[in-house]
Amino acid sequence: MSNLYFPKDTAESKALSKRYTAGALKRIRQGIYTDAPYEEINELVIKEWVKIVNYLYPTAIASHSTAEYLKPVNGVVYITADIKVRKSVKIADLLTINIIPGDVNTLTERFLPELARSALARLLIENLQIAHGDTGAIKSLGKVWVEDKLCALLDMHGEDELNRLRDLANQSAIALNMQREAKVLDGIVGSILTTRPIKNLDSARVIAHAKKEPFDSHRITLFQALADYLNRCDLNPKPYTYNTQGWRNLSFYESYFSNFIEGTEFEIDEAEKIVFEKTTFNSRHQDSHDVLSVFDMVSDYSEMCVVPATAEELINLLKERHALIMSERPEKRPGEFKLDPNKAGGTSFVLPEHVEGTFTQAFPIYQSLPAGLPRAIFMQFLVAEVHPHDDGNGRLSRIMLNAELVANEEHKIIIPTVHRESYLNGLRQATRSGKFRTLTKVFANMQAYTASIDWADYGEAKETLERHMADKLPDQGVATFNREISKYKIVLPVG
Repeated sequence: MSNLYFPKDTAESKALSKRYTAGALKRIRQGIYTDAPYEEINELVIKEWVKIVNYLYPTAIASHSTAEYLKPVNGVVYITADIKVRKSVKIADLLTINIIPGDVNTLTERFLPELARSALARLLIENLQIAHGDTGAIKSLGKVWVEDKLCALLDMHGEDELNRLRDLANQSAIALNMQREAKVLDGIVGSILTTRPIKNLDSARVIAHAKKEPFDSHRITLFQALADYLNRCDLNPKPYTYNTQGWRNLSFYESYFSNFIEGTEFEIDEAEKIVFEKTTFNSRHQDSHDVLSVFDMVSDYSEMCVVPATAEELINLLKERHALIMSERPEKRPGEFKLDPNKAGGTSFVLPEHVEGTFTQAFPIYQSLPAGLPRAIFMQFLVAEVHPHDDGNGRLSRIMLNAELVANEEHKIIIPTVHRESYLNGLRQATRSGKFRTLTKVFANMQAYTASIDWADYGEAKETLERHMADKLPDQGVATFNREISKYKIVLPVG
């Protein structure tokens, strides 16, 4: 294992110098030696940057962006030391230490035995400093970063924490020679707490928070990544020509399969009685209504042509459609957004207080996509990922998916029972890894498959689905079904 060596006294310095002269050590800077092979020196100095700083400037602190990251960024670290003139020190080829003159005692905290860093109040005003001529890494993270940091602290610890940090910065501003930065911080805190004008804020997330429209910034990044991926895909539209009987038959299977995915399981002949004969199974009144209510909505062509033109329309449309499909489940608060956080497996969805803000922030991304399948996929994932209601989110997300297609005169999509795991796996990959190819392939394949069936004759459509094992569980029919959909050659980019 390779090491760095720092002499502690004159005797040690002479001993290391002798080893260097004999070729047993390499000298990477006066007083700093190593036994590492040349090809490993850069990696070693990056790894041991704290020891190097401690040797060169024993009283220095990690400051500015380095106090946040606690590691070199692009091979650069920033420290504040008790020196008169700013300087830069190069260690080997990769590590640059920028030394800033300043106070090393005020508002500091130790994060390692060898090195202290700027405490939080100091960190905030340091990163409001204007950076001049820095290369390789950013000294100051800037006003938007400070605003986002304060907003996160407000969510975690409340208003008292922001006031405490503001007071500490103001009290120490003169000692740190950062009066301007402390004044800026004071204004930011005031704007976040709405005691000063919100127009002084720059961060979209913080402005939304101050307006009481907070949103999930991680999800917005995820939605933008999905839109970027969909814009790289060549998704050929599958035109649809309306036919009364075919539309009705397709809508039946759309409702049947959508409910089955969510665990509302009936045999096909039972669902037929619910939809076509308006039969309610007395022991399963609510389940029966789930199938019928989804059918009533998706079979209404005029309803399924409606897509939102604004974020407000999107929010209202979601509430209205949810109220209709969940009307027999009053305990699920039909038409109302959730009050408590919800999750599925290891995935936690958007917090209740962030739901409307997240839809509002995501809407321009949705509008940036071409109408048809790209918008449909985006809309389905948006609703599924926000999960705005206590229950019924999956069914609602697929209704919104198909409405996008109908509005663009494209063929609707069914997700047969046999393909359930592929669909859910696509959602999981998108949520957990930001990988969208599987989800996009599922929807593109299922649109091609749905369009291939002659829905005008109910008996023929039913026989086709049964022959393809579409109504079977994945472990019973996936091999047969996959052979069928392999006919549709969907070429998609990696991502």
